Amino acid sequence: MAVTKRIFQLSKEFERDEKEIIAFLATQGIKVSNRLSAVSEEAYNMLKAKFAAPPEPEPAPEPAPQPAQEVKETAPAESTEAPTQPNQPEQQNQPAQGNKKKKKKNKPAQPAAETTEQPQQPGQEQTEEPTFKVISDEKVANMAKRTQTILCEGIKAGNEFINHYTPNAGSTTLLNNKNKPILTANMDIWGVLYNHKFEYPDSSPARYWQSVAKLMTRAFKVMNGFGLANKEALAEMRNAMMPLGTKYQPREIFTDEENQKFEAQQKLLFVSFGHGMGLVNDNLYDLKLKAERMKVKYERMSFLEYVTNPQDELRSNDRVPFNELVEAVVYSIRGVARRFEFYQQNKERINKIITRFFEWLDGYAKLKEQGADAAKLEKYLELEEKFISIAEYMSFDNLIYNPASKQGKKNKPAPFDLITDLLLNYRDNLDDPDAERDFKYKVRGVTNIIYKPKEYVFIYRFAGLEPNKDYRPPEVIAAAEAAKKAAEAEAAKKAAEAEAAKAAAETTEQEENPADNDEA
Repeated sequence: MAVTKRIFQLSKEFERDEKEIIAFLATQGIKVSNRLSAVSEEAYNMLKAKFAAPPEPEPAPEPAPQPAQEVKETAPAESTEAPTQPNQPEQQNQPAQGNKKKKKKNKPAQPAAETTEQPQQPGQEQTEEPTFKVISDEKVANMAKRTQTILCEGIKAGNEFINHYTPNAGSTTLLNNKNKPILTANMDIWGVLYNHKFEYPDSSPARYWQSVAKLMTRAFKVMNGFGLANKEALAEMRNAMMPLGTKYQPREIFTDEENQKFEAQQKLLFVSFGHGMGLVNDNLYDLKLKAERMKVKYERMSFLEYVTNPQDELRSNDRVPFNELVEAVVYSIRGVARRFEFYQQNKERINKIITRFFEWLDGYAKLKEQGADAAKLEKYLELEEKFISIAEYMSFDNLIYNPASKQGKKNKPAPFDLITDLLLNYRDNLDDPDAERDFKYKVRGVTNIIYKPKEYVFIYRFAGLEPNKDYRPPEVIAAAEAAKKAAEAEAAKKAAEAEAAKAAAETTEQEENPADNDEA
């Protein structure tokens, strides 16, 4: 079990002043606020080694060292007679006396005594100064590595802070013209904790919830500043997402399973492309209310019960570590900025996705009204799911985007646009038996301009392509085979002509040189 003793209890146990204990812990890098603070097991062991160790023995009188030295020198020679001597109790006390002499013999220059007593000095140092051996060399090395890692991460985070969170001196509406960080898609913890104090939030539950309330307040201010700075653009984005954000209206012609499926897809697209500021603000507000309620509970708590009962509700309530909470909050609010910037860069594409999603639903309803067969309806739904999958993949910032389009070359559309157009063309020609082969053939051509492995694998699986399979039209394959056979025949003809010419040349050579003939 972990040691849960407090400073005033340790003061009684070790018979030491509380201030002395607190001062010693401070020298070891352990901060203790008051006499009610509890210490960890490691700190308890350090205190026990420091204050509970046996007191140092007093120096022995001056004449004592010489008889003890003679006994040690003659002990090997008289070992056969030692068991019957009455001085045996005195011999048992000799190690303690030797320890006393060691301290005195270190000061005067006595070569003989030093040579006989030197092997025992390492053991003596461990008993006299145990506090220097509490932390092992391995722990010191690990602490050095952790310190170096923290320094490197701090420098890296500081550099990013300087690059992304420069003061907004021109702002006249937020935080009373004070310098503040600006919410961006690259914001990290430094951006939220900038010039904000959190004093050891995990040291006590009360400080934890006070820090949570401060954190939520700062996150609200950052979000509010972002909203005011991009008010018009956010309103435009909200209006574009309105069809996805409204409640899904089930259609009578669809089955319950189909309605549930389309409703889930609509929510997925809204979460993927909407900025989500309302949801993030709701979460921040709920957590801030919880922190305020917990602070009120501490004001009304039973102090005696809290101090004496380790199982008290306010002490044993499970809480996520504060650093994890900060990371979760920062990741959520910067996600708002990321989706906002993503929409600003891809307005046309995202608006097409929203429009086409409802076109898919209308087309499926029309097919059911016309009484289409089950195979065609199943294929239509399969293609509709592919459309949702590629739209979701796009929302991950994997745009399958052609860099040439960014450079103003409008004649080269992005592969994402090509694939979605091919998918729609396949959907509109489901009655054509060659529609699937033609779709795969053209998608296979798109993969030839994709050089990123992740995007290549996605498109390959998206189209259901198979390795080493030819998706060209049959007439193209037949023409290619005919051309191949003609080329092979032409090559064989040329080889035969060359062989005949070679044979004719050899015959002519033999006729011109009869001496080489056996009959001659």
